[in-house]
Amino acid sequence: MSEDYKGGINYALLKRHYDCDDHVAMAFTLANQDYYVVGTMAFASDPTVINIDRGWTLFTHGQPAAPAFLAPVLAALGVSWVAAVPSFELKDVLFYATEDCYVRFEGASRVQHYIPANTFMRFHRRCFIFFVQGVTADGLLYAWIEG
Repeated sequence: MSEDYKGGINYALLKRHYDCDDHVAMAFTLANQDYYVVGTMAFASDPTVINIDRGWTLFTHGQPAAPAFLAPVLAALGVSWVAAVPSFELKDVLFYATEDCYVRFEGASRVQHYIPANTFMRFHRRCFIFFVQGVTADGLLYAWIEG
């Protein structure tokens, strides 16, 4: 077994796969900062996907209301958005935006990460929720998520 440590990481013990995955295509605007709770679309597609042993949790994010694009889906599933929401922790995400946008991880006032239009950007960041807002125009943000 390797004992190779670089930057404080033991590469022999590094996990090279994740048990949970999710995908969302969400609209964003210049006027509002919208958010996405990781795992929402995976849960909406298959409510039996929740597995505590594989990282799912019922997490309260303190959100005031469901995002407009998810509200009808969650209402049909009987999910109370203000209460605990099924979620898992994002550890790897690939973004693609149709227009320039900013993404923030974990909080609406955290540092902005610029995503240029028509460009793939990958982040290795741990969080349960991310926020998005347009820079110059309204558009779509695609996110492929693992955690």
